[in-house]
Amino acid sequence: MLGGTAIQASTQEQLRAAGMTVTNDGTKTTFLGKTGDYTRIGDAGTAGHFSTPTNDDFMVTGRLEVDGIAYFDGQAFFYDTLEIRSKGVAYDDIKFQWGTSGDCTIIYETADSDARVHMFMVDESDNAGNNVPAWVFGEETNLTNVDLGLLDEVVQPHLVVVENAGKFVNITNATSVGASITLTTATGNTFDDAIVGDLVRVTAGTNATVGWYFIDAATDGTNIDLDRNWCTGAVTGGNVQIWHKVVMMTPKAIYLPIYDAAPADSDLDIDRDGAMALEVTQANGRLYWRANNGWHYVDATAGLSLPADERVDANGHEFQLGETVKLVIDRINDDGSFHAMPVFGGRN
Repeated sequence: MLGGTAIQASTQEQLRAAGMTVTNDGTKTTFLGKTGDYTRIGDAGTAGHFSTPTNDDFMVTGRLEVDGIAYFDGQAFFYDTLEIRSKGVAYDDIKFQWGTSGDCTIIYETADSDARVHMFMVDESDNAGNNVPAWVFGEETNLTNVDLGLLDEVVQPHLVVVENAGKFVNITNATSVGASITLTTATGNTFDDAIVGDLVRVTAGTNATVGWYFIDAATDGTNIDLDRNWCTGAVTGGNVQIWHKVVMMTPKAIYLPIYDAAPADSDLDIDRDGAMALEVTQANGRLYWRANNGWHYVDATAGLSLPADERVDANGHEFQLGETVKLVIDRINDDGSFHAMPVFGGRN
């Protein structure tokens, strides 16, 4: 014990000589360095985040392991990857925020007593012109550091799903010889991957009409035809973006991807009932849905319309232009509604 006491006294003297004190009040032991200096364990680095160091600041230059619970009563900053090897738990009404001003927030909100509400929110008060609430789902490499160009005039929240290819065309040299549906670029092979139904967004250009279009014909690598005139005269410096299938859901509408023909199971990853698609190259345009292991549609305009395989009536007659069609009820549904099929009714 005498030796231990001597060592302890020697250590105390060395610490005091270095300007550091160690005290104990029966409840806690306090290590205190010089005023204005922080305390460091290890010698592999220098603190770079203490704006005004004090003797209450502490740095570990190597690895720090805590086998018990760690409490952070203030902010915690991570300047490298944060890995969670088990599970992360946030309690009720705790916000997780992204952005330098906390613009984007995810929270489990308990204020609604009738529901468990998981909220995704964007604070529009910081910059209402740019902070449109949007949740985009897609393939990482085609969305990282990309100006989407899909939400420029959007003011309502949008849920957006983008095909893996993402925005596959982004040009600033689109041209037209006059008011036309044809859009041209001098850069070869630009439109090699373009297909009918692709979404086209025109954002600028001399005589260009800013708006949304879709490809009606993919002529070659430098020319495409849109669904309508995209300009009022000769265009120079047209800014254009093109996307494959894009789906949007907003508080006011659901925007379906556009197809250039009747959809088929091969168009989908899963051939299951409940799928819906919009086909626009028919004269009227058709809304398709998959039910009972087959595709069905309704036309965009009023009138009787039947698929090609129902052009022949129950008596074997194939309908021709100018013929009269009568409807014969062939089924009463369980809910009291009925179904009717056409039969030949004569010639006009």
